[in-house]
Amino acid sequence: MSKKPTILITGATGNIGGGAAIALAKRGAKIVLLGRSKAMLAERETMIKEALSEKGIACEEKDIESLVIDFTNFDSVKKAADQAIERYTQIDCLILSVGRLKQKGPNILPNGHEQMFATSVIGPFLLTQLLLERLAHSRGMIMQVVAPFYKELNWYDLESMKKHRTVVAYNRAKTCERILAGEFARRYAGWISTVAFDPTFVIDKKDPLIRARWPKGLMGAFWKVFAMVLARKPATAGEPMADLILSHHNHSTINGALFRLKKRILKPDKAMRDTISAQKLWDALLRIVEDV
Repeated sequence: MSKKPTILITGATGNIGGGAAIALAKRGAKIVLLGRSKAMLAERETMIKEALSEKGIACEEKDIESLVIDFTNFDSVKKAADQAIERYTQIDCLILSVGRLKQKGPNILPNGHEQMFATSVIGPFLLTQLLLERLAHSRGMIMQVVAPFYKELNWYDLESMKKHRTVVAYNRAKTCERILAGEFARRYAGWISTVAFDPTFVIDKKDPLIRARWPKGLMGAFWKVFAMVLARKPATAGEPMADLILSHHNHSTINGALFRLKKRILKPDKAMRDTISAQKLWDALLRIVEDV
């Protein structure tokens, strides 16, 4: 890894991605924030620079940059990937921390895909495929942010469009993320190292948009109670994410590993080890993105 590694962070305006961005910037990495809103990305850049200033850390303008990307719009994903390849000769790490819980589904996009599945699974898979060569050239790392939920996939309704239940669809998407983390680790071992990172339950209670992000109804009420008891600050996840990326000089030693904050989970993960589902999911996603 070079003296100033380049880290691309999806979901950078969110709680987990934002926490990682600050922690990485403090350690001197060049960070590239990826998000849907140009205005929100600019606000995140300002917030990071203020956080660095408070710590007395100097920051050059080029050390914090942004790319607009909408994971539900595959043309937007392709454009962002092209821009990243044009701008950055080296990509040391791609953090996949994008995701969305959308109620009252299925929410079908103009491209015919379900919104939650496109945001969490198809879009990130497409971006990763487009950046593979640059990541391999850099002996880079993929960090897939995961959740501890598991739900068997329905191969006849992979995107949960026929019998859609919000929690089931969300958990299936999160299961796909863990399956793909394991598959990336197997397929590109020796070139790209992949780790799965469970940040636990992270919420930035100072986020002015927290109400807009919150689920409605009974689910929202449950989350609020859960947040008051167990929610952690973004830095709780951001700091160990930065340490994993920057402190391991040989990322191959953690390829295929699952971490929960600072702790490496030694118990085999069911989804990450499921090679049969991984092959089926990989093939299904390739068919989708090949048509893009």
